[in-house]
Amino acid sequence: MLSLLAAVLLTVAAQSNAGVANAAGSDHFVDCSASTNGLGTQADPWNSLASVNSLQFGPGERVLFKAGTTCVGQLTPSGSGAAGSPAVITSYGSGAKPIIDGNGVVGATIKLLNVQQWQLSGLEVRNAAASPAFRTGVLVENSSGTTLSGISITDMTVRNISGWSGGWYSSNAGVAIQTDQTASVSTWNDITIDNNTFDHVDRIAIAVTPEGNGRGTGMTTNVRILNNNIRYSGGDDILVVNGDGALIDGNDAAYGGPKATTGCPPSGNICNTAAASIWVAGSSDTTIQNNTVACTINQQDGMAFDVDWGNHNTTIQYNYSRNNSGGFLLMMQQIGGELPSDGTVVRYNVSEDDTNTAGCPITSNFNRAHNVFDFPRAIPNQSGSAAPLPDIYNNTIYISSGRATSVTGTRTGNTQPGSYKFRNNLVLNFGSKGYLQTTGSVFANNLLYGPRNNNEPTTGTIYLSPQVVGPLQSATQASGGMAAYQPRESSPALGAGVAIPSNGGRDIAGNPIAAVPSIGAYETADTNLVRNGSFDSGALTPWTLSGAGSSLTTSTPFNGSSAVQTGNSNSGVENVVSGLTHVDQLPLVGVGFGVG
Repeated sequence: MLSLLAAVLLTVAAQSNAGVANAAGSDHFVDCSASTNGLGTQADPWNSLASVNSLQFGPGERVLFKAGTTCVGQLTPSGSGAAGSPAVITSYGSGAKPIIDGNGVVGATIKLLNVQQWQLSGLEVRNAAASPAFRTGVLVENSSGTTLSGISITDMTVRNISGWSGGWYSSNAGVAIQTDQTASVSTWNDITIDNNTFDHVDRIAIAVTPEGNGRGTGMTTNVRILNNNIRYSGGDDILVVNGDGALIDGNDAAYGGPKATTGCPPSGNICNTAAASIWVAGSSDTTIQNNTVACTINQQDGMAFDVDWGNHNTTIQYNYSRNNSGGFLLMMQQIGGELPSDGTVVRYNVSEDDTNTAGCPITSNFNRAHNVFDFPRAIPNQSGSAAPLPDIYNNTIYISSGRATSVTGTRTGNTQPGSYKFRNNLVLNFGSKGYLQTTGSVFANNLLYGPRNNNEPTTGTIYLSPQVVGPLQSATQASGGMAAYQPRESSPALGAGVAIPSNGGRDIAGNPIAAVPSIGAYETADTNLVRNGSFDSGALTPWTLSGAGSSLTTSTPFNGSSAVQTGNSNSGVENVVSGLTHVDQLPLVGVGFGVG
């Protein structure tokens, strides 16, 4: 009888895990398709989320969900790992990712509260419902009054989260890192959100924010949002609020924002129906790079990037943006009692037909001024910033025919106080609008192609065909992609820019920047020795006329105002180039080039 009693007690203990701390480094297996709840081993797995929720995770503790299965309900584990030995939830076996389905539950499908040193990977998270509510796929929340660190969320699929598309961000997200306002300041450090897929999430795919507009939270440090694929978000795609040194790199976002003009939560809750794809607020030293953003649709904002209120020293570089309803970038001044954003650098990006959504899966009847670079209020200038004036240089911008889109503009259609820099930019503008002119702005060495505009910059401006490789996007032709904007070897953009210190050292394709840079997002080696090859400006130098009857003419120009007209037989123009070296290293001197 004693032996039988002992066996019964052991069985009960094995199947009841409430409040029990497990051995460090132990693994537990879950198969929600199993008919009975087992011991948590791979051979005899648990079959419900309740068993996982009862665990007190410790360093090295892992729970693994079986591939190809679905668990219904909320996953709310507790306990923390340690640096170098995190707590882990992931998958095992072959097949589709295991699904954690909230089945319409209000709140988070997976919630981690006041924990640290955690890794989540290899799962699919869902929470669809017939009507919106405050729902988040994965919520990691800090109300501890301390700094918590070491959260890693990778290789997850988050889809069909039915949140309020106009509600607060971390309460309506795919993945949210939330900081609560507490008497003793709470904050996060060391956050990685990498290589995840988001599909039809309302409101936002990734939010690293406080719990609301309240201030009382610290600056989150070492945030890395990398290589995520985001489609059809109901509002925004990525947001960091109160971040210090965040890196947003290599993300691919498209088709977001169509729901944000509706879907506000009940009265008494925060509602904001303005949405942009990737943006920051109240943050310092943010780098936004190597991202692709396409077809963001929103009537109030709708741009690819937004440097919103209170940001200091934001760098936006090496990004490709196309067909976003609100343009490439919103740059905010002061809002209410918040500080203006300052020190913004925008370089080596390609903006392709932004504001034109005609070719997008969802189009926009955008009802305000169209601007590639949107300054809705006074332009922020700060003497203590890394860039005292917002600095826009070495970007390539394309606007298709018939578009009433300004390259730089404001929502009032008039002028704004403040100044900005606009240098080394390659602009193919076939539309009808131009530039926001302000007192003290700096324009230099831009290449502008297309119909002339009465308020375009003139200082150092080149008015020639940029001769990019194409094909360019049009109403009947799909985009040729970012590479379509590389200049050919004959492009007048090569080696025609002004040198800019601290330029990042490379272009959008990773090529090093020359001492005398090219114009536009691509730095292409200037190997063309045939200078002034189209004679567009009306000057012959370094060419000379040869033979009889050759001349400069303004009647048949190719790009600019002039061209060369050859005359009789054996006539043309000549350019003598010296200092060449043949492949066998013998010098060549006096090589001539001519047309006849």
